[in-house]
Amino acid sequence: MSTPHDDEWLADVAPPDAGYEDLIALLNDVVERLERGDLSLDQALREYERGVALVRRCNDLLDRAELRVTELSLGLHRADEDAFIPGQRPAPLFEEDPDDDTFEDAE
Repeated sequence: MSTPHDDEWLADVAPPDAGYEDLIALLNDVVERLERGDLSLDQALREYERGVALVRRCNDLLDRAELRVTELSLGLHRADEDAFIPGQRPAPLFEEDPDDDTFEDAE
């Protein structure tokens, strides 16, 4: 999990809604600056801290994505286990859509 200090720094560098790919690009920039080797010790430490904050944010996004996939997979598994009767609406995987009349009887 990211710390409040990480979030404060990231707010200055990346918007809160920055995607994983954007954060990875920023992280690559940090790595390039560190690998050049022309930074002072203080500058290198600041860059390293930024890199750690970016890695934590990326890990948070990956954890959330993994959780979503797990939840969706469990929903699919649950639907497979439920007895399906032809003509009967299967168990919902997502929130109900009141406008969805896919399984309504056509008259």
